[in-house]
Amino acid sequence: MIQKPLPELLAPAGSMEAVRAAVQNGADAVYLGFGTFNARRGAKNFSADEMREALLYCRLRGVKTNVTVNTLAADREIPALLEDVRLLLESGADALIVQDLGAARCIHETFPDAVLHASTQMTVHSLEGALAAKRLGFSRVVLSRELPLEEIQYITAHAGVETEVFVHGALCMCYSGQCELSAVIGRRSGNRGLCAQPCRLPYGGKNSYPMSLKDLCLLPRLQVLCDAGVSSLKIEGRMKRPEYVAIVTKIYASVLREGRMPTKEEMDTLAKVFSRDGFTQGYLDDKIGPSMFGTRPAVPESGLKPLYDAVSRSFAEGQECGSVPIELVFTACADESMTLTASDGAHTAVVTGDAAERAQKRETTAEDIEKSLRKTGGTVFTVQEIKINLDGGLRIAAKQLNDLRRQALREIEQQRRIVPPVREHAGRREIAAQKAGFAGYTVQVRELAQISDEMAQLPVQAYYVPAKELVRHTRRAQQLMESGCVLVPVLPRVIWDREQADVVTQLEHCKQLGCQAALCGNIGQPALVQQLGLQAIGDFGLNAFNSDALETLRQMGVTRQTLSYELRLPQIRDIQKPIETELIVCGRLPLMLTENCMMTGKKGGCRRDGTGICAKGVFYLADRKGAKFPVFREEHCRNSLYNSQPLFLEKEAYSSTGITHARLLFTDENPKQAARIARAVLSGQQPDFGMPLTRGLYRRGVE
Repeated sequence: MIQKPLPELLAPAGSMEAVRAAVQNGADAVYLGFGTFNARRGAKNFSADEMREALLYCRLRGVKTNVTVNTLAADREIPALLEDVRLLLESGADALIVQDLGAARCIHETFPDAVLHASTQMTVHSLEGALAAKRLGFSRVVLSRELPLEEIQYITAHAGVETEVFVHGALCMCYSGQCELSAVIGRRSGNRGLCAQPCRLPYGGKNSYPMSLKDLCLLPRLQVLCDAGVSSLKIEGRMKRPEYVAIVTKIYASVLREGRMPTKEEMDTLAKVFSRDGFTQGYLDDKIGPSMFGTRPAVPESGLKPLYDAVSRSFAEGQECGSVPIELVFTACADESMTLTASDGAHTAVVTGDAAERAQKRETTAEDIEKSLRKTGGTVFTVQEIKINLDGGLRIAAKQLNDLRRQALREIEQQRRIVPPVREHAGRREIAAQKAGFAGYTVQVRELAQISDEMAQLPVQAYYVPAKELVRHTRRAQQLMESGCVLVPVLPRVIWDREQADVVTQLEHCKQLGCQAALCGNIGQPALVQQLGLQAIGDFGLNAFNSDALETLRQMGVTRQTLSYELRLPQIRDIQKPIETELIVCGRLPLMLTENCMMTGKKGGCRRDGTGICAKGVFYLADRKGAKFPVFREEHCRNSLYNSQPLFLEKEAYSSTGITHARLLFTDENPKQAARIARAVLSGQQPDFGMPLTRGLYRRGVE
């Protein structure tokens, strides 16, 4: 039976100290942040010189380096992003972790040999999503943390790309890449690397933390992930101190390579250095609920000092664990120059010395030679095998052997430092932008009942309705379509593979009703929709932030794309638009999409069959200032959180930006309210929501 190779252990590194901590404690690869285009801009990160040093340090020791370029980039930022990428590739970065579809396109176009990994911020959670990433040139996908084991196994077995999964560290409440909470309420965008973690705050009461999850710990489950064929096991924590990185990496490396279960002492150590009321592995086991929630108790730093002091010695400057295995071949024949050949499997060095002298008393033995040649302490090498070809009757001084060994290892080191030349294409293809004017309004509802007869008579280009609603209320949908309404089914932003058959059935039903397009919120959905003969319209979940992202989506078959509502109006105006574009201009903005239930939290009572207390309608989370955020139950008991204040943007603000459609989004409004608000907006008046309004981020932008 052929045994599968072990997956790599991928450790975080937010500083040079953390790089050493990870490498010297057993990491196969590290991931690092650089510049302004990484999702941990608040970490220490690296200067250009520090990044070169870190990449060289890892390259010499055979540790892969994945550098994060995983934030959304505006058009005017793309040149700076490409400058960063050039520096990283010329310095030896092995792969780039990317979220932005436009950034990925620009990198591949400029640096065709660059290896790209699809960030977890791309919300890849299905086989269709992984296949889409593969078609876009990604060689690895970092899967959403929310996936259970069976979904991970299925994607890994069929995608044809490497898969990477998180095994330890903090869990965001929201699907990565789908969170706008920090951006909308505080202008600190998670998609731009500055999340303020408002989800960790109390809501609905001083001791109520309905969005704070325990940390993940899959240490006892490494074997099942190995069996699933996962390529990389990822430890979260670029914001953590190097001692944390060292401790967690060493424990995971030991358990992984020894193929065993963790000891109680190891689990206790992990909990001691950082946890939130313990750990969880609920997502992997497909068991969400109260046991997954927790907060970080106050832990005196002094209690960790002895542990930190002990581990810090493992990654002190100059400390080496001898991580690179080499083979040596030594030959000494009478009256001929001695030779030593060293090889690490990819590089070879051959050095020669003077001929050995004839022994006057004691001759040098093979054991003497091996003892000298194995003295590689203080270097990155450890001798795996030695072959010795030795004539009898020779005397070889220890100094001669040491000199040969040092020369050979120095030459191998120099070879390992060499970075292959970076192939670069000068100039980039222009994007052919359409010159279409503003065409009108679309309306999105959560329930078909919100499209009253009064609403249906308004001059609306299309009505976006959840696919399940069109199936559930077929007769009403037929009436609306017969009256001239264009109905477009909305797909759930998250569709696991085990859920896809039901969604396909819903879409087929919608097509029979006469629907001609569907609204897609994930990269895995446009191809699925087109296979059914429907047009693909891109929703906000695709995070379209620049011209190249729109061109990428056009090539994927998307005919109209909703732009990110983190963009400022001047940025929207300047974007080249090769397809129709849409902007949400009225209504509560979606802020989070969660697998766990915000309505019940630690109280429990949530049931995925739709019979729990969360199925009774809209629920509101109140923050410390009394603002109320609506929470809705989605299909398969997922939750969506919306902003406490409705958005309204005047027509004159967006009609000249080049967008073709403006969307009104209705959530907790009843049919009468929705029709009244829609009529006001379409007639150029400010709508009355009965509460203060916000202009969102279109004017003030995000940091």
